[in-house]
Amino acid sequence: MDIKKIDYLYKKKRMKTITELLKDISLLPDTERQMLIQEINKGLGSTTNSIEHLVEVRHDIQEQEKFSCPYCGGEKIVGHGNYKGRKRYKCKSCEKTFNDLTGTSVAHLHKKTEWQIYLKCVAQSMTIRASAKKAGVSYRTAFMWRHKIISAFKDIGCVKLDGIVESDETFFLFSEKGNKNITGRKPRKRKGKASKAGINDEHVAVIVSADRNHKHPIAEVAGRGRVSTKKVEGVIGKWLGEEASVLCTDSHKSYGGFAKQHGLKHVKINASKGQFVKDKVYHIQNINGMHSLLKDWMKKFKGGVASGYLQNYLNWFRVIRTVGDKLVDYLTFALMSKNAFIPIKNIKPQYIIS
Repeated sequence: MDIKKIDYLYKKKRMKTITELLKDISLLPDTERQMLIQEINKGLGSTTNSIEHLVEVRHDIQEQEKFSCPYCGGEKIVGHGNYKGRKRYKCKSCEKTFNDLTGTSVAHLHKKTEWQIYLKCVAQSMTIRASAKKAGVSYRTAFMWRHKIISAFKDIGCVKLDGIVESDETFFLFSEKGNKNITGRKPRKRKGKASKAGINDEHVAVIVSADRNHKHPIAEVAGRGRVSTKKVEGVIGKWLGEEASVLCTDSHKSYGGFAKQHGLKHVKINASKGQFVKDKVYHIQNINGMHSLLKDWMKKFKGGVASGYLQNYLNWFRVIRTVGDKLVDYLTFALMSKNAFIPIKNIKPQYIIS
């Protein structure tokens, strides 16, 4: 289609034609014209050649991690032709074939240009409805993409906890949002409350931990109801570094058992008695501040978050606290996972045991 035909269509919509726009641009001073060109190039850069850009980022990650099979982790990889213009590989260990994006959160997606636009929305913590509108996809697709991306954040960017480690739990009301067949209780309305007072199995415990060096939080679902030593071990144990020496927590006995098992000095802070700092060094104020930020951030999602998806949102929150809204880092994290094989139609809530 030539410019004259495009101009005709624009006139019918009462919009400025390309010819008119070009004339307006030619009248701009040189500096403003250069600024306009730079802004246009920025906008085009985020959408053009999107697949090539994703593959390039993935290659950089593979070079740092060693090129390996996303199925078995084998490193004996050979070329295996091309498919739809994209290079394929074959693993000599498991004999499975794959491409550059297999196993990442982009696998099985057809609208990769829209996916990159959507990733910007995730970086800005936008709602599903607003993200769907901006990316030009359906609400359902936006929902599935969100969980495809944030589930890929699992364990990505986490660091070992060393030195003085702070840890404490916070609680969320157990939610079956979206479930139309709730049994055993009446469905709650928005901002509902537990039927019983105190902490019980109607609450989901989330343990948040961080050390003084990195302050990058590790936040994981521990289970329903009060935490036990076993639950603390399941969340913190795998992230405890060799140089961890002190564990600062509240006075709950579960943390004492965990500290004893790992040979850590356990410092208990009893806030209920007005104690917030011990020996001018030991406290859990960083974690309590993190709890407040987490609860405030969760309020963005109207009606709350279904408990089955809570861990995905905790992964998302951790990445936000680690990289902010830097799109480059988000893209890297989203393409780093080699285990996001599930098609988006098969994403299901995680069952939380008591």
